[in-house]
Amino acid sequence: MLTIQNVSKKVDGNSILSNISLEFQKGEIFGLLGRNGSGKTTLLRLIMGVLTPDEGQLLYNEQSLLQNPSLKQNIQFMPVRNQFFDKFTYKELVGVLRVNYPKFDVTYANELMNRYKLPEDKKYRELSTGQKKQFSLIIAFASRPEVILLDEPTDGIDAVTRYDILELMVDEVASRETTLIITSHRLEDIERICNRIAFLEDHRISQVTDLDELKEQFVKVQLVFDEDVSLIIREKSIPILDYSGVFCTLLLDKENLEARIWLKSLNPKVWNEVPVNLEEVFIAKFGGRRRW
Repeated sequence: MLTIQNVSKKVDGNSILSNISLEFQKGEIFGLLGRNGSGKTTLLRLIMGVLTPDEGQLLYNEQSLLQNPSLKQNIQFMPVRNQFFDKFTYKELVGVLRVNYPKFDVTYANELMNRYKLPEDKKYRELSTGQKKQFSLIIAFASRPEVILLDEPTDGIDAVTRYDILELMVDEVASRETTLIITSHRLEDIERICNRIAFLEDHRISQVTDLDELKEQFVKVQLVFDEDVSLIIREKSIPILDYSGVFCTLLLDKENLEARIWLKSLNPKVWNEVPVNLEEVFIAKFGGRRRW
């Protein structure tokens, strides 16, 4: 399938990605997470060939994507905004894409356009944000690629459209074993559909993990004290998710027995443990330098 080996990229002398290695599996939905400017979009553009890596290799079925451009027929990229689409109507765009994607399934595309009641006679730039997202996803799926790169696919759209788009992604993976690689700040969407995720931090991959295993690693603890102890908790570098006076909610690594014992020594009046969600883990992982 798709493999990234020791890829690095600088832009204007600044390191954007450093020694990135990842391997994607057939039929998985993979979430690529990180703060703004962490290099997520750059990595997708490298895979698609919009940018060229300074070092490393991008392989598809063990063949170099750089040396075999025809392999890109197996990969589609859905950016946040696709200016190339702007001047085309649906039918015009299908005519253009069928040249580059010989497996383009017009019947399937027409079916989805009808299902979501998208206008075929309007130019792409005239569509609403939600319609553009659906339109782009339909085009990507109908191209029948093995891999689809999705950059913020649910950003800026209403709840109903988001639901439809996520459902379409899951259906596509289930029926055709397409591999989806998604960047998104909508962590509830990532949590809902992804089976594996990677964290981009300081221009590197800091962790690759199964989503369920990651959530099992942590527990959210709700505490009540006799007095405000948030400052001394911060000094112990224990991630605080929320606090208000004597009320405190924090995140604990289940294997960090030392922190658990220390917190117990503060004699909290209430100790309540509840499951965590991905957003809470993300805040704890990336908000540390700012919040504790």
